[in-house]
Amino acid sequence: MILPERMDQVTYYGLGPMESYTDKHRAACHGIFEGTADSLFEDYIKPQENGSHWDVSYVTLTDGKRALSAASAVPFSFNASRYTQEELTEKAHNFELNPSGHTILCIDYRQDGIGSNSCGPEPEEQYQFREEQFTFSFGLRFTPQRLPEKSS
Repeated sequence: MILPERMDQVTYYGLGPMESYTDKHRAACHGIFEGTADSLFEDYIKPQENGSHWDVSYVTLTDGKRALSAASAVPFSFNASRYTQEELTEKAHNFELNPSGHTILCIDYRQDGIGSNSCGPEPEEQYQFREEQFTFSFGLRFTPQRLPEKSS
């Protein structure tokens, strides 16, 4: 999802505070965590799932006036970034990255483990995403900016 750049304040319930994946989360714990899209960014390009947070029940992005929340009964992964997936895929080095001018929110039902062939050996069998068909749903809630009350 492409959101306004100012909607970069992130709150989520899941594994944190550092990035986490199905096979890389032993130092993480469940809780409510807050940060910004910039603070969730990890300074590497590969794999492109940069800064992912796994086993999440909900995530909210806000600019202090309006908010977008995503929630699911099935835990999911998300990342919030200044960079599109295409930007991360196209560039070979971090210094080449150009911020999109937006906040990018990605919601993933599931991902392969981080030990993918892009940066190491293939993940162990239990961390591989091999489902060819699946059903995943999540709800979105947008809370718009409130208009100031009229004074009499």
